[in-house]
Amino acid sequence: MLERVVRRTAAARGLDEAVTWSFISEPEADAFGPGEWSLANPISEDMKVMRPSLLPGLISAARRNLDRGAPSVRLFEIGRRYLADAERPTATLLLAGEKQPRGWQSGKAQRFDAFDAKAEALALLEAAGAPVANLQIFPDAGPNWHPGRSATLRLGPKTIVAAFGELHPKLEKVIDAPERAVAAEIYLDAIPLPRSSGHARSAYTPPALQPVTRDFAFIVPAEVQADALVRAIRGADKQVITGARLFDRFETADGLSLAVEVVLQPGERSFTEAELGETTRRIVAAAEKLGARLRT
Repeated sequence: MLERVVRRTAAARGLDEAVTWSFISEPEADAFGPGEWSLANPISEDMKVMRPSLLPGLISAARRNLDRGAPSVRLFEIGRRYLADAERPTATLLLAGEKQPRGWQSGKAQRFDAFDAKAEALALLEAAGAPVANLQIFPDAGPNWHPGRSATLRLGPKTIVAAFGELHPKLEKVIDAPERAVAAEIYLDAIPLPRSSGHARSAYTPPALQPVTRDFAFIVPAEVQADALVRAIRGADKQVITGARLFDRFETADGLSLAVEVVLQPGERSFTEAELGETTRRIVAAAEKLGARLRT
């Protein structure tokens, strides 16, 4: 059921499904593993090792399409990775070539970047029922990913549910990966199953009052991640704050400025000025715990 939902979501988002071989060559396995399981007498040296990642197959498929003149490749596959301890169900996607073709309005053709892979990963995770709002971003997804343009999505510091970003440039030489291709791996067995209460879901009751939005701009230390600031603000008043997102980032003479839009949802009555002031105080206090200060 989970794989079916992820497959339908990926297809609906414009990704083409690929079905690649579970056996790959030793050089491909060594680039992503090494492979733990191999055949003593394979029918071909190119199909000797059980894949430790789905990316070699998608890279090969993307390369064939690009070599045949396809300007853009958007592929995904759902299958198994064969590791030392177990088979791991995984959803993997790869984007290569042109994200947007050249045009008189947009100018030169635009390439995919790490944020495109992140957006696809989050969309598939949300469809799979993962608690997307609780995910934390940790930089650098590992040796097969570009060290400055990749990250992992985790539940807590240890549980990695996805990796995304630009592939490491070395893969262009080792296994002929497309130039600056981006990808994402979603580890389906790491997604927590939703708890069932045994009762039918209650009817949807939208709020009677419209939400209130407030913008906050903070000067933050260089080591503070934007994601950490947004999560801190979101948790400042969970009864009132229903959303927070980064909408601006730029360098100032005082340091790095991050601007966050905060959504406040009133209950049975509108907020008073005193209530809005108290929520503002809590938001600023939460940011200050990270070393940030309100920009004036």
